[in-house]
Amino acid sequence: MSLELLEIENRRDLRRWVAFPYGHYRGNTSYVPQLFRDEIAYFDPGKNPVFEVSRVRLLLAMKDGQPVGRICGIINSLEEQKLGRKRGRFGWFETTDDRAVCDLLLDSVRDWLIREGCVEMTGPHGFSDLDVEGLLIEGFEHVPTISGCYNHPYYQRLLEAYGFQKDADYLIYRIAVPDEIPFVDQVKKRYGGYQDYRVLTCRSGKELKGHLDALWDVLEEAFEPLYGVVPLTRRQMDYYADKYFSFLDPHFVKLLYSKDDELAAFLVGMPNLSRGFQKANGRLLPFGFLHILKDYRQPTAVDFLLAGSRRGVPTGILTAIGLADMFDTLRARGVRFVETNHELETNTRVHQLWSRFPRVSSRRSRVFRLTLS
Repeated sequence: MSLELLEIENRRDLRRWVAFPYGHYRGNTSYVPQLFRDEIAYFDPGKNPVFEVSRVRLLLAMKDGQPVGRICGIINSLEEQKLGRKRGRFGWFETTDDRAVCDLLLDSVRDWLIREGCVEMTGPHGFSDLDVEGLLIEGFEHVPTISGCYNHPYYQRLLEAYGFQKDADYLIYRIAVPDEIPFVDQVKKRYGGYQDYRVLTCRSGKELKGHLDALWDVLEEAFEPLYGVVPLTRRQMDYYADKYFSFLDPHFVKLLYSKDDELAAFLVGMPNLSRGFQKANGRLLPFGFLHILKDYRQPTAVDFLLAGSRRGVPTGILTAIGLADMFDTLRARGVRFVETNHELETNTRVHQLWSRFPRVSSRRSRVFRLTLS
């Protein structure tokens, strides 16, 4: 049996690269397939501005003419500037349970990164922290969000056999929406000054769009020191806004403005569309959009995608005002569950916060690191 590597250089091969997971996870009740046409566009250098600041290699492993694995290698110039060293990334990694296939994919990316002067290789990552991040290592029985990671359990064994070690872990929770948040009054009393802030909930997507520039500024400031965060160009911000914010229900976006009318913090949620995406199976037509639209209009769960605040704004303010307002909206809309964003294991403050809520399930994902010589 012959095993070979195909480098993706044309649209026909890109379609094969994008299509691999759909068959790889066929019959798996936890896997959430992405929309095929969106995935094709995302890896098109003519459409995604990330290719202006990144060198990318897409590779497909073939055995006897059939795809058996894939990988994406990334060198982001903005990450290099931020870190002061070259860190190579790998992402969108999929493989059959075959050590030879896994090693072939990783060898090719590793050797390329070494030639380019990288000192370490980390992943799974996307192009930025707004992409899928981490390898699932706990919670395989639960359905992830459409922006969450999922993979077969044997992936961890293959990566560790290759020599990868833990670099960072993320925790994700599903919690039940409570009837009330009993500790809000305690937080208000502790921090004070909450009267200086107001919560703005936009009435339409058009109104929300008018606040996006301010939201991006706060996001960049809040996320800059976090693990794995890569600076974004303005063109990338506009691209991600078109890609992700089109799915947002503005009622699930809470903007906290100060008395000086400056955006101080934000909390972004979106209807959980995982079941709708599963039923669509990568296609909007003929009926996929109906399944997604139903979950959008009548969500039983909401995904907390992003939250952040400017430096100097107490996180308790975001909890006492923003989160309380969000849960009021969720209860009014009949939403029963919340999927938290993936939070670093070391972020003990936010884990203590979620521990106060009735937890339904949890998942753990991991980013691995390999030192390059």
